[in-house]
Amino acid sequence: MEASRAAGWWPGPDRRARITDRLLAAGLLAWAAPDVPWWWRPPGHGAATPAVLGYVVLMLAQSLPFLWWRRVPLPAAVLAAAVLAVRTGLAQNPYSASAATAAGAFGLGAWGGRRTRLAARVLTGAAVAGAAIVLLTSHGSRAHALPLALLATALGLGEVTAANRDAATASARLAHDAERSRFARELHDVISHQLSAIAVQAGAARLASQQDPAVAVRTVGGIEDIARHGLTELNRIVGAMRRDEGEHLDRRPQPRLDDLPDLLDGARAAGLTVRLAVAGPSQPLPAAVELAAYRVVQEGLTNALRYARSAPVSVALSYLDDGLGLMVENDPPPPEAGTPGHGERPVRGGARGLRGLAERAQMLGGSVQAGPRPDGGFAVRAWLPVSR
Repeated sequence: MEASRAAGWWPGPDRRARITDRLLAAGLLAWAAPDVPWWWRPPGHGAATPAVLGYVVLMLAQSLPFLWWRRVPLPAAVLAAAVLAVRTGLAQNPYSASAATAAGAFGLGAWGGRRTRLAARVLTGAAVAGAAIVLLTSHGSRAHALPLALLATALGLGEVTAANRDAATASARLAHDAERSRFARELHDVISHQLSAIAVQAGAARLASQQDPAVAVRTVGGIEDIARHGLTELNRIVGAMRRDEGEHLDRRPQPRLDDLPDLLDGARAAGLTVRLAVAGPSQPLPAAVELAAYRVVQEGLTNALRYARSAPVSVALSYLDDGLGLMVENDPPPPEAGTPGHGERPVRGGARGLRGLAERAQMLGGSVQAGPRPDGGFAVRAWLPVSR
C-alpha cells in the first residue's frame, strides 16, 4: 500500500507523453522566439509589423504542431521542414528550424503509421546516401554532410523507438494471453470436475428419490459438500488472480499430491470405483510438477465421471529419478450402462481439459497422451520431468 502511494506522484504513461510534448513544443517555441525581429529591438534590428507577423507565423508553425505530433507526425514534420526551407531561403538563422525538422523526422519513424514509417525508411536511406555523396564530392568537408547525417540519425532513432514499442506491445500481449490461458486452465480443471460430480450426484438423487428418499437425502448432502468445495476452490483461484489485499478470499496453496486422497474420496462419493497404485519411494517435487500431476489425475477422474462412471478407474503414480509418471485408466463401461432403460443421462464435455493438461506438461518439459484403449476403455498418461 505504501509503495503504491509513494508511486502515485509519478504520472501515468499518457500524462507523461502529454507533458513531454508540451515541453518539446515550448522548447522549440523559446528557441525560435529570439529569431523574430520584434518591434522593441534597437534600430536596425527590428522590423515592420508585417515582417514581425510573418516570423511569428513561422515560429508557431515549427513549434505548436508538436503538441499533437504523436497523432499526426507527418504534418508536424512537413511544417518544420517547410519553415526550414523558408528560413534558409531568406538567409536567416536556421538552427531552431533545423532542430524542429530533426524532431519531426524522429516522429515520422516513432509515431507514423505503416506507410509513413516505410517512407521514413526510404528517406533514411536517401539521407545516408546523400551524406556519403556530399563527403565524396566536397573532398571530405563534413559541414555540408552534417545536416543529412543528422536527418538520417533522427529518422533512425524514430524507427528504433517504434520497433522497441512494438516489441514491448507484443511481449505484453503474449503475457496477457498466457495469463488468460492459465486462468482458463485453472477454472476448467476445478469447475469442470466439480460440476461433473454434481451432475452425477444429481442424477443419482433423481433416481433414488423414486425408490428410497433417504438415499436421495444423503446424495443431496453430497452435492452440497461438492458445491461448497468447488466454491472454495473458485475463491482461491479468483484471489490468486486478483491479488487484491482488500479482498478477503481463500488463498490456500495450490493442491499437491498430498491432496490426492481427498480427490479420490470425492470421486468415490460421486459413484466411481477408484484404485490407487504408487510405485517407487514418495519424494518431494517442485510445486508446479505436483500441481500438474494433481490436475492430470483430476481430469482423468472427470472424464471417467462424464463418460464411464459405471466402470472402475485405476490411478498409478511412478516416482523415478528423473521425473514422475502418471496414468489414469478406466475400463469400458458395462454394456447396459448409459442406455435409456438404465435411467442415466450422459454428462458431456469438451476436450479443453486435455488440451490444458498438454499445455501444463509442455511448459514443464513433459508430455501428456490421452486416448481410447483397444478394449474400449480410456487412458490418460503423463510424464513430468524433474531436474535434480
